[in-house]
Amino acid sequence: MLRSVKSQIILATSAIIILILGAASYLVIDQEIRDINQDIFTETVNFAELTHERIIDNYEQNYVNQLFVNFEREMAEIYRLNQDISGLAILDYSGEMRYVDVVEEHLSGHVETEDIERIQAIYPSVKSKKDGRVVYLEKTDDGIRYTNLNGNEVEPIRETEQIHDIYFPFRDPNDALRAYSVHFDVTYSTLIERVRNTIIRMSATAVAGILIALIIGYLVAHGITSPIRSLTEGAAALGRGDLKIRIPLKSKNEVGMLADTFNHMAADLEKSTEERVAHEKVAKELELAAEIQRELLPTQLPEVKGLDLAASLNAATEVGGDCYDFIPREKKGDLLFYIADVTGHGVGAGLVSAINNALIPSLMDHYDTTKDIVTHLNVLLKLKTSPNIFVTLVMALWNPENGSLEYTQAGHDPILHFKAKDGSVEELAKGGIAMGMVPDVSKTIKTESVKAQKDDVFILYTDGIPEAWKNESETFGMDRLKDSLKKHGKLKTAQEIHDAILKDVREFMGSVEQADDITLLAIKRSS
Repeated sequence: MLRSVKSQIILATSAIIILILGAASYLVIDQEIRDINQDIFTETVNFAELTHERIIDNYEQNYVNQLFVNFEREMAEIYRLNQDISGLAILDYSGEMRYVDVVEEHLSGHVETEDIERIQAIYPSVKSKKDGRVVYLEKTDDGIRYTNLNGNEVEPIRETEQIHDIYFPFRDPNDALRAYSVHFDVTYSTLIERVRNTIIRMSATAVAGILIALIIGYLVAHGITSPIRSLTEGAAALGRGDLKIRIPLKSKNEVGMLADTFNHMAADLEKSTEERVAHEKVAKELELAAEIQRELLPTQLPEVKGLDLAASLNAATEVGGDCYDFIPREKKGDLLFYIADVTGHGVGAGLVSAINNALIPSLMDHYDTTKDIVTHLNVLLKLKTSPNIFVTLVMALWNPENGSLEYTQAGHDPILHFKAKDGSVEELAKGGIAMGMVPDVSKTIKTESVKAQKDDVFILYTDGIPEAWKNESETFGMDRLKDSLKKHGKLKTAQEIHDAILKDVREFMGSVEQADDITLLAIKRSS
């Protein structure tokens, strides 16, 4: 049992407020669901009424005449008018499917007798999710009349009732053979989202209410539980750094137990202060190094005509040894980009990668080709870095005028080229020597050029991807990386391709901890 009056007051106040907030939350959420259900029913039925003729016209003018681009464009415009419609189908009077959206492929193989009745009816109808009842909607001057197939009035769609679908008939008064029915599939994802937002708002209110209850309880009990003041003063002194502070309370209730715990904690903190200060100093230095490294990476990828870009760097520790950049050369109208990997990871590798990122833009002011930039970058790295630190790099220069990619290899993993024409993946030239190993690499690095067709994709990556571990004996490997690019290379954007490849890597790794930095660049020729 709780002995403290303060605890009892706080507990009682909190319980009352939680009960009140819980009841209020239930009522608000229940009413929100009812309102949204009614909104979705009204809006989807109105949407079906307003668009079914437009859908039939689009079907006859474009789909029947195999103008599929125009048809899909018009359908996309129609879908944008109402987010509660997840799919639709067009059926003729006999129930034969004339068009079906991919979302509604479950209709293509079987049409129930009940559906035939709805297709051939003169009034639109909805089907309830709760009990499967079909309600026909007869529009009159006084509003909607809810009936069954025989025209007898039935119970209207209730606020708590959700509908599965809508059949809306189309009849041409001048052509009896021109008779269709449009099937609309209704989704309640909007309801789920709005209820979720309401729950979040109510949860925030509940948290605020609990905090208020705690504050009120504390204020009421403060005058009664005066020994707490001594504990508060001791905690304040401890916060100022007085680790010798002790609370002289001998009470046997929970306040006395807390004071005793506090005294033990202060003693332990006094013993561990030096270790804590040293640890915080190292942590701050690592945090500063990581921040410097992040600032040297591109915060926003450039917009380049004819190219779609995506990139990411995931360091294995606070500071990584990978780096990359995309640098447009406005005067020449081309784009230089690169990816590099410093041996090891941690602070040392991170500092070298930062130096690498800082040097390249300045070298671009003096040298035009990737080979010259890499050659002179190696000279500087050799002079400024330790003999046991090396940097592999591949640097590329995109020429938009002729659609070619010139690249220079300095011991890095090969660029992978996805060819949209046949779906194949090719390893581009590899080789060369890592920078920082010898004073002059001009005769050992390799510079090649490759043409890119529309929708071709290039990916640049560090060895953290092919060397990602699943267990002690199995890595992701180049074959899986090529298969992943071949599988996802035809996705619409470079970002989608980039994300899909990384997802394959993460799923392969499972729960195994990342051992090396993982960096991936995806470059897609979009036009």
